[in-house]
Parts: sequence; C-alpha cells; structure tokens
Amino acid sequence: MSLTLCSTSTVDETRTWKEVQKLVPCRRLLQQCCDEYNARHAVRVEVDDRRFAIAFFAWLDVIAHNEPYRSHNAVDYFHFAFGVLLRELLSEKAVRLSGDLMPPLRPAPADIADWWPVGYVPTYFCIGTLKQAVREECGVELRTAEAVQQPTAWQAFRENLVEEPGLAIAYLDRFMGLEPNWREPNQIINRPAAHSFSKTTA
Repeated sequence: MSLTLCSTSTVDETRTWKEVQKLVPCRRLLQQCCDEYNARHAVRVEVDDRRFAIAFFAWLDVIAHNEPYRSHNAVDYFHFAFGVLLRELLSEKAVRLSGDLMPPLRPAPADIADWWPVGYVPTYFCIGTLKQAVREECGVELRTAEAVQQPTAWQAFRENLVEEPGLAIAYLDRFMGLEPNWREPNQIINRPAAHSFSKTTA
C-alpha cells in the first residue's frame, strides 16, 4: 500500500473546517493532495475546476441543511459531512487523470493508489480533512481502520458507486472504523449514531 496522502494544513492557523467551507481554500487543499500524489506516482491527476465547483456547492447545501445534528453529535456530524463531500467529488469526477498513462486493471496490495487514482486521491483528501477538522473542533484524534488497507474493500467501493453514489458515505465510515449505514447512507437521521437524535426531532 502506498504512503497515505493529504496531511492537510491550513494557512495562518485558520481552522480546517472554516477553510474547507470556502471554494478557493478547499480547492487548494485538494490540489495539495493531487500534488502529493503526483510526486509519488507515474499516473498523474488534476482537479477539474468546473466539476469541483459543482460538487462543492452541492456539498455546502447538504451540510447547511444538516447543521442541527452537529449539536447532538459533532464528531458524527463531521464524519457525515466529509462523507457527503466524498460522494459529491466522486459523483462529479472532480479529480481526473492527467496525461496518457492509464492505471492497471486489477488492484493488488501494493498498488491501490495506481489502480484507482481518481478515487484514491479524493478519499484521502476527505480522510485528511476529516481528521484535522475533528481534532480542531472536537479535540478528538481519529484513526483509520484496517479496511482502508484492503484492496478488496477498495474494489467493492469502486464497483458499488456505479449503482449508488451515496455509498461513498458508507465506505468513508467503514474506512474510519464506524458502522456504516449501507441501506440509506444519504440520510443523516438514519446513521447508527443518530438514533436518539431522530427521536428528539420526530
């Protein structure tokens, strides 16, 4: 497995969550991940600015609508928020291959990053920004689960997105060691950690 990407950092000690909600800083952080990837791999990736903007503003709408959940469970709110960001980035194909080199057809333990670069980079971007936002906003250190190292998990992730883009949220949860909501991942009130919240808002 390749070294992980996207140990994101913001400038001027600005909090990550504040920065990532702005178009230009969010794109800068994603570009940072692309640059890190390109420095390590023969396959190169780049941000598609138009598709990124579409994904970004769709994401802002969702997190604003679900903001009340943050007061109930801030850590789980951020897990959901960055899962939605991953869903939008992948759905809109905001990261694309650059140049003529194509990744191999099948994954192996050592080449997940080369097998699916346009999925690998946005996923690690969302993992990195999630971990930093939760550290800053909640004082909690998150760690990835063993699943993030498993080629079979990534292969299932890529295949299942074709039918249900919302499963990006569930797979990010799995990679972060949470119980995923496989049936209705797009609904925050159906998250395993949200049961008590749904009762209070009913």
